[in-house]
Amino acid sequence: MKFPVHSARFIAAFVLITGTMMLTSCTVKTGAHITKVNPYHLEPGYSPGTDEQMIDFEYRRKTYGAVTAKDFCDRYGNYYTIFWKTSNCSSPVTVRLQYRQAATGPKIFIQEKLVELPKRANTTKFEIIGDDYAKQGAVTQWKASIMQDDAVVDEFKSFLWQ
Repeated sequence: MKFPVHSARFIAAFVLITGTMMLTSCTVKTGAHITKVNPYHLEPGYSPGTDEQMIDFEYRRKTYGAVTAKDFCDRYGNYYTIFWKTSNCSSPVTVRLQYRQAATGPKIFIQEKLVELPKRANTTKFEIIGDDYAKQGAVTQWKASIMQDDAVVDEFKSFLWQ
């Protein structure tokens, strides 16, 4: 059976593209890696005056159950949600958030959470709220890290982190 020249080129291009796609799909990042970090700053005296339902929902979710002024003050601060994935679900992972706050200058604060049995896709949340936020101010810069087997395998930094 004879194929026209343009069909042979089409088949050759198809085989080349398919082979390339198969090879690139096999290059999966091993270990753990951060896919996204969602920072949220709940400020005193701020109420989102917006029609955007997602922004309004986040504010209401953070302040849900607050009745007194002290309840609201205890919820003001910085919230961080770190989304990360791992290909090694048998090894524990430590998620670390390092940050600096407005009233503390160059001092670095650290919060860590150990995940004993990670899944393929994970979410870890950190909060800098209450007295820490009231006395030391808002977070000015941060860095999220994933540690596995006592080694940093991935990190995600804010623009201002040095």
